Parts: sequence; C-alpha cells; structure tokens
Amino acid sequence: MKARLHLCLQRPDGTVLDERHASNTVMVSGAQLIADLFAGAGSAITHMGVGTNAEDPDDVEVTALSNVAVDDSPPLQGSTLGPIAPDSFTTTVIRERRVVQVRVRATLPSDAAVGMVREAGLVSEGVSGTVLYNRVVFAPIDKRDDHELTLFWEVEFPYGELQWLT
Repeated sequence: MKARLHLCLQRPDGTVLDERHASNTVMVSGAQLIADLFAGAGSAITHMGVGTNAEDPDDVEVTALSNVAVDDSPPLQGSTLGPIAPDSFTTTVIRERRVVQVRVRATLPSDAAVGMVREAGLVSEGVSGTVLYNRVVFAPIDKRDDHELTLFWEVEFPYGELQWLT
C-alpha cells in the first residue's frame, strides 16, 4: 500500500498561497481498521484531520493527531477535524500498475485549524470510536482565519501476486 498527500493552502477566491507534498505512514490503528473491515466490523474513513506534531512520521504507534503548543506556536484554533463527504472519494483500477487507487479530497474552512499546521491524517469515526488510519508530517504551514486548507490524498492498494512483500 502506498499513499501520497498534496496539501493546498488558499484564499477563498482560490488563490494558492502554499503547498506541500508528502508520503504517508499507516498507523497500527489504521491497519487494524482495515483488518476489522475484513471481519465485517469497523467503519469507513469519514474525516480528515490536522495537528501540530512534527515528530517522527514513521512512529506507527501514534493513535491521534496532536493539538498542543509547539515551540512559540500555540495550539490550533477551531476544529481540527473535518468530515469527508461520500462523493469526495473516487476509486480507479489502474491495471498497468496493478493497483486500485482511491482519491480523496476534503477542505477545512477558514475558521478551522487556524495556526501552524504540521501533520495530517485520515480518520474513521464510527463503530470503533475515532481511529487514525494514517499520518503525514510536513514542513509547517501557517493557516490563518482567511485561508482554506484542502488536502488531496491518493491511496494505492496493490493486487495480484503479492509474495514479493514477504
């Protein structure tokens, strides 16, 4: 499985102010979420979130995005979690690469997550409570109360003979 994030900070008129690109890390809780779906339990990805923690993006034990002061930056103001509408997901089979690609697009409005954003993730809010699927850490981005923050995720699930993984 492979995933990428494209983050776009913009004014409400669409003017792009800043961008980030990063690869993601699937958390233990995210792998458990997928395993639970196999067993008919768990729930789908329903939200995206942002936070302030810029520490080790490969720490797979992280279970929640952080919203605390970091150095001289105060915690984020406003909601740090935004719902993802079902029609924000598109799924495509890319046969030549032998992957099923899921694309997700979601935007936090101007009054949400105001401050220095350093991390993002996809979240499931459902049967098992709040579950962090993945986490991405990137260079800080200064979101103000007149900015929208749009996150574009591409998640790829390989198919076919996967013995090369062992």
